Amino acid sequence: MRKLLGAFLLLAALTACSAPPPLAPELRELLDRINAVRATGTTCKQGGDHFMPPVDPLREDELLNRAAQWHAEDMDAAGVLSHTTPVGAVHFAVGATPGERILDVGYLASAIAENIAVGYPSPQAVLQGWLDSTAGHCEALMSPTYRDAGLGRSGAYWALDMAAPQ
Repeated sequence: MRKLLGAFLLLAALTACSAPPPLAPELRELLDRINAVRATGTTCKQGGDHFMPPVDPLREDELLNRAAQWHAEDMDAAGVLSHTTPVGAVHFAVGATPGERILDVGYLASAIAENIAVGYPSPQAVLQGWLDSTAGHCEALMSPTYRDAGLGRSGAYWALDMAAPQ
């Protein structure tokens, strides 16, 4: 019994040490703002204005938070905005795609999307940038396919990973 209890305590300590930190307040605010837009619907500008109806909120996922945060840190370290991991990255292999990064942190996805940005000073500004974008960011934000989200920020770089579990 004593060995079993010792093994349990060691496992609990290792799990506690490896647990990711909670979202920073600015990232929590960004997720709340995204979910507010998802709750009311919005007009996306890609290919002409079209209304995207309300959808369920995104749930915060610790594994996706890790993927997004590490990608933001990799872009910041390299000074490059890219959906593929840039040369100079410190967490993921150079050239890794969003799907590969999400799998690398242990999230098994049936669908994924990634929004990234650089230079926005606040959660409100980066969200507005994604909503106004012509690159599909708004439609990804409003897609009912995605149920989970992870967010990251490092310096001027922002990352949002959205996924549906398998």
